[in-house]
Amino acid sequence: MNSKVPVDPHAGRLRMLVISRAHLFPSEGRPTAGLFFANLVLRLERLVEKLVVVVPVAYMPDVLTRFSRFHLYRSARHERWHGVEVYRPRYFSLRLQRRGWFQARSFCLAAMPLCEALHKRHHFNLVLGNGLGGPVHTAQRSAKQFGCRSVGWAVGSDGHTYPHRSRSNMQQFRHDVTHTDLILTTSDALRRHILAANGGTGNVLTFYRGIDLGDVCPPGERVALRARHGLRPDRRYLLMAGVVNHAKGSQEFYEAFRRLAGTHPDLAAIWVGEGPDRLPLTQRARADGLGDRLTITGRVPRATVLEYMRAADVMLFPSRAEGLPNVVMEAMASGLPVVATDVGGVREIVLDGRTGLLVPAQDVPAMVAAVDRLLADNALAKDMARGAEALIRQHFDVDRNATVLASILEGLTAGAGPRPPIAACADVKPGRLPSVPAGP
Repeated sequence: MNSKVPVDPHAGRLRMLVISRAHLFPSEGRPTAGLFFANLVLRLERLVEKLVVVVPVAYMPDVLTRFSRFHLYRSARHERWHGVEVYRPRYFSLRLQRRGWFQARSFCLAAMPLCEALHKRHHFNLVLGNGLGGPVHTAQRSAKQFGCRSVGWAVGSDGHTYPHRSRSNMQQFRHDVTHTDLILTTSDALRRHILAANGGTGNVLTFYRGIDLGDVCPPGERVALRARHGLRPDRRYLLMAGVVNHAKGSQEFYEAFRRLAGTHPDLAAIWVGEGPDRLPLTQRARADGLGDRLTITGRVPRATVLEYMRAADVMLFPSRAEGLPNVVMEAMASGLPVVATDVGGVREIVLDGRTGLLVPAQDVPAMVAAVDRLLADNALAKDMARGAEALIRQHFDVDRNATVLASILEGLTAGAGPRPPIAACADVKPGRLPSVPAGP
């Protein structure tokens, strides 16, 4: 991680309690879970007076685990994660995705006694919940009891999928949004979706967390990185990174690669990740005579993912649904030309024809045509890659965005209303997005 965190001249005003789901914050069993949010928390901890994280961990009685796929990941009850104080109480869960109220209340009941004890010690003036449902519900309940402000963060499926699974979930969702002082979203597309589902409330605003640019491999190492990972110098590589499954577009990725392989004999494909479609895709490649041109790496360290990005030639990101994909931002920051499906907030970073190419979801012919265009025009690919890298470095640097967010939260605790406009990230005017050209 990048240790060069800017010093905020106004540091010392915020005393924050952060509440998150277990899969949205790293632990011993899941070291990369929620890493992008955790990176932001790490920066905020250095900019404020006090920050404590509470991450309730679900458990299920042994007698019930035989009826449900459930695994309690290793996690210390209390630890310091890169200097951040983290507590992990246990809460009872039945893993019922359609029972929003039950899950949120169980989460809250387990977390509240600990939150109250921590508040007596630290006197928080802001509580932030990372994820609609349990975390945001607990954050707004805690803030009401402590007499301070509450902030919730909608991150993706908690805002556009989970609420629509049942009436209970939708009731919980609307309660969370209505009773929290400020709801932040990871993309403007998600903000619009939440507003459509809950009405035009003015407390739902977009803020981009950004990524850790200190982790991105420096340019000029491409040849060495290829040699390190056994990539041939006479081949071009089509890349994807993430879970190898249906939702991430595994079938579309393979079919696009199969068609491109027929017209580009030097093209190979790498999917960096693990998932249920790994074996089926590997078997298909062998049957199609492409077994030596398709590599699915399995689970690898994040540093290795970034090395593959710097070593590849084009990213094809065929996902069927997204919030704001961090892996695409990392590819752009690595100087890798990107073809991505136009889903969720993707178009807020992939500006079609400027920082990459957008294609419709599940449209294999469009994917083939877009990748073929970049493979055939090296100058175009380089121009888009330069534009993409500049966009990410200017607006999506977690170090710079943490300072902007700290200022917004300070204003909220000082009595400023949560209504727009706010700056969505570094170097944009309040009410503007990086994808919107600057104007008067």
